[in-house]
Amino acid sequence: MANGSSRGMAIETVFGLAILSGKGGVGKSVISLNLALALGHLGIKTLLFDAAAGDLANLANVGQITINKAQPDVIQITDNVKLYTSAVTNSCTTFDEEGVEAFLAELIRVTPGYNCAVFDCPTCVGPISCILGGLSEKIIVVSTPDPTSIAGAYLLIKRLYHDGLSERCGLLFNCVKSADEAASLKTRFDIMTRRFLSKQFEQIGYIRDDSMLSESVLEQQPLLLEKHQSDSSLDFISLAESLRHLKGFHFETGVLKTNSNNGA
Repeated sequence: MANGSSRGMAIETVFGLAILSGKGGVGKSVISLNLALALGHLGIKTLLFDAAAGDLANLANVGQITINKAQPDVIQITDNVKLYTSAVTNSCTTFDEEGVEAFLAELIRVTPGYNCAVFDCPTCVGPISCILGGLSEKIIVVSTPDPTSIAGAYLLIKRLYHDGLSERCGLLFNCVKSADEAASLKTRFDIMTRRFLSKQFEQIGYIRDDSMLSESVLEQQPLLLEKHQSDSSLDFISLAESLRHLKGFHFETGVLKTNSNNGA
């Protein structure tokens, strides 16, 4: 992770991916779960960290999955992917120093030993999201085609820009019909950011909407645990492939090689 503070030093060997959104209901948790599974398929030892006190345990259907005996609060989903749910239950509204310190202690305790940590962050920007964005090499801002979602993503990006984290940000458009629709959304987004921030932000990927993804959420059977392929499963795999080639995330023969100077 990028070591923006002295606390980051204990976990700097883990490549962090912070998944954020400007509003709820855009599929942030579903993306976090399936992205972690896609990274696991590539042989990358991944921790899926539920920092939003959200629904990841239900989405992953952990009632049928083995708890890791070495760390009882860490649940094994696949050979390469484990899930941890933060004990800071009010992470969306945690502003007091005691709550933030407790959260940092969790990070230091559970993240070592993994190649990558995928953080499902609280919606919008609070202290917890800012910490995870600052410690992660990549911040993935999720938006759907809905105009209110686009507006929420812009406001989030604007905040991250003013916090000096814009170079780490990438846009991910969810529930799109095609690559062309994702490109059209990116064009609209560029118009706003060029006008008000004098900057464009990269599009890191898109997830097409399909019936299999919707069914996997309703049935609480993660899409990337299934054998069959769909448009969205291929998009998750493509996203994982592109992320593992980022600077500082060179995965070769089972060994993660990090570059401590790769932070923004």
